[in-house]
Amino acid sequence: MIAMGLVAWVFAVLAAGCGSALLVLVYLDHRASRIDDSIAAFRRHIDALSPEARHESMSHGNSTQSDGRYF
Repeated sequence: MIAMGLVAWVFAVLAAGCGSALLVLVYLDHRASRIDDSIAAFRRHIDALSPEARHESMSHGNSTQSDGRYF
């Protein structure tokens, strides 16, 4: 009877630990995956390019949008 109570406590502690770890992972994933962050990173990348490279990248992006192709 005592051993069964001990097994139940161990299971409850492990379940609570796994549940809290899952909540932390979901929170961190939700916080890290924002579309605005990707757009801001792309704009920083474009701003860091030289004017010639920036023009080439932007013209390539505009041509793929008008064609309907992405690559």
